[in-house]
Amino acid sequence: MKIFPSLFFISILILAACQNSPEKQSKKTELRDRITFYEDSLATLQKDPKKAAQITSLAQIELINRLKAYSRAFPKDTFSADCLFKTHMIYEQLRAPLEARAYADTLLERFPNYKNRSLLLESLASSYDMNMPRDTTKVRYYFNLLLQEPTTTKEQKMDIKKRLAQLELTFEQYIIQKN
Repeated sequence: MKIFPSLFFISILILAACQNSPEKQSKKTELRDRITFYEDSLATLQKDPKKAAQITSLAQIELINRLKAYSRAFPKDTFSADCLFKTHMIYEQLRAPLEARAYADTLLERFPNYKNRSLLLESLASSYDMNMPRDTTKVRYYFNLLLQEPTTTKEQKMDIKKRLAQLELTFEQYIIQKN
């Protein structure tokens, strides 16, 4: 009976050691390098307007696949938070708001204190405001969270409150009325 606690303790130590194994660290580095290399390649293409036109949705999907592979393999790693954020932004750019929202919500759930939280909340509120299906409840929810952020300026708060006051208008109607 006295052997059981010792075996249990040794098992815990072995499991902990395996989590930081060289193989796992190597995979982490490899996945991160694949992402960085691909992002650098796309950034180089974007510098030249003629080459920028060559960047297709398929190239962006490939980057998404690399970002998702990292965030799935290392869900608690801080780089994973950046991967989720980039995935959200690329899906928004590809006009896939349902996917974009899902990754943003995952990011907020896993990393509630994410460094770009304000930008993420603003992106989510805008997504629910401008894209179909439009959901004013979600627009209000994310804008209210943004109002509570310490990084939100007074000017931004005024703009958000003006938008919330006229939420019955679509985003296009609001912009037309504002101008």
